[in-house]
Amino acid sequence: MTPIAENEVGAAVGIFLGAFRDNVRLVYGDDPRPDAMRDVWTFVRQTEPGGFLVARENNDILGYAIFVSSVSALRRKAVRSGAIFGWALRALVGRYGIHWIALARLLWNKTLFVRSSDRFRSEGDAQLLNIAVSPGARGKGIAKLLVHAGLKYLAGEHVQEVRLEVRPENKPAIAAYLANGFVERGRTQDAGGDWIVMTARP
Repeated sequence: MTPIAENEVGAAVGIFLGAFRDNVRLVYGDDPRPDAMRDVWTFVRQTEPGGFLVARENNDILGYAIFVSSVSALRRKAVRSGAIFGWALRALVGRYGIHWIALARLLWNKTLFVRSSDRFRSEGDAQLLNIAVSPGARGKGIAKLLVHAGLKYLAGEHVQEVRLEVRPENKPAIAAYLANGFVERGRTQDAGGDWIVMTARP
């Protein structure tokens, strides 16, 4: 489990598009363009390279995990650097192929979700933003190893607490989190249903 290289971001995006197909289709339609994810994830990698981890086998990417030591710091850097305005311009000119009504609903839903789940946080705003394993590599403990590596990275950054959210029906992910010391802190909801909020102390 090592930090992702710049030329591997596209492969990680491909795993994301397959793993979260329904959410992707909602915003991008049946033929999603990976440009938006590639742009944002490249920025995340440049900002916090040690937290964007991949599992490899024979140079193939089997899975990835994105940990950030501070969501608010990442957001501030996106604004100060002007990156967020570049993304907005590309979206407006149609480069990302976004369905705007669906995106507006999704962002509003996410805003409500974040506000409700923040009450379970006690220290800082470190977060496991996203994790996925390619279909052919599932069931081999890769997610567990990625989470372990992410917690080790955050410990080196002196993070006291990290949070994540997971759907109750995602039993394999929950097992990987529990094996790495995450505990359930409560539950919250969005338009898609329940989320379990979990935290760990790296």
